[in-house]
Amino acid sequence: MTDLDMDLLRAFVRVAETGSFTRAGQMTGASQSAVSVKIKKLEDRLGNTLLSRSPRSVRLTSFGARFLNDARSLIDLHDSVTARISGPSVQKRLRCGISDHAAGGNLPAIIAALSKALPEHRLHVAVGYSDTLYTDFKAGLFSAVMVRSEDVEGTGRVAFEENLVWTASREFAWKAGAALPLVALSETCALRRLAEGTLKDAGISYEDAFTGTGVGAIQAAVSAGLGIACLDRRNIPAGCREVGDLFQLPVLPKTKMTLFCREDDIASAILGAFRDHL
Repeated sequence: MTDLDMDLLRAFVRVAETGSFTRAGQMTGASQSAVSVKIKKLEDRLGNTLLSRSPRSVRLTSFGARFLNDARSLIDLHDSVTARISGPSVQKRLRCGISDHAAGGNLPAIIAALSKALPEHRLHVAVGYSDTLYTDFKAGLFSAVMVRSEDVEGTGRVAFEENLVWTASREFAWKAGAALPLVALSETCALRRLAEGTLKDAGISYEDAFTGTGVGAIQAAVSAGLGIACLDRRNIPAGCREVGDLFQLPVLPKTKMTLFCREDDIASAILGAFRDHL
């Protein structure tokens, strides 16, 4: 095997992080075809395939997932040595995934607290669905993820418990016996499945009034009076209220947010940032 070129390693890491040759090229100032050529050169030098390509997606192979952390380590070591020669040390990159439900409206304050607690790190934060974030964490794409326990299979560090409530705008009216207009995320969301299961067990019919792609969209739909949503109590939007008792809806179970992290000192900082902003 010949020497590994840093430019090829950087291209591979960018593609792995973005899942796209086009976006990786945009981040590195190269064309999609140029990035593809770099990945092919790196695979030839390694003697193994790093990425599985299809018309709709780019995924890491098992070898690529194992090699990703090595590539990052080589890049970090190279940058650190270069910085010591030419000037002050560079910050370490910290890739952190956060469930949309976990952050809620406190995301800016949480990120600010993390930046203050981890000054030696340069944060790269992604917000998304718990199951997707956890899958990417296992593949080595994140150093830490804060996700809902019910969405994943694994044992992490419980950060905090959530009180789930039924919420609607203060002006919203619903007549018992009519189908409950449900405001929720897509079918992949465990919180939606929990809400649907609770309603079915109580014998309450429901229909989709709004399906969103994030907590912000759910909050907006509820505020607009489109229906009733199952949300964490701290994510009840302004102008809305709990309506479980008012409409005699079944009690929702508690849920847990869990942290998966590869380093203890980073885990302590993340847990502290979240717990300080509940």
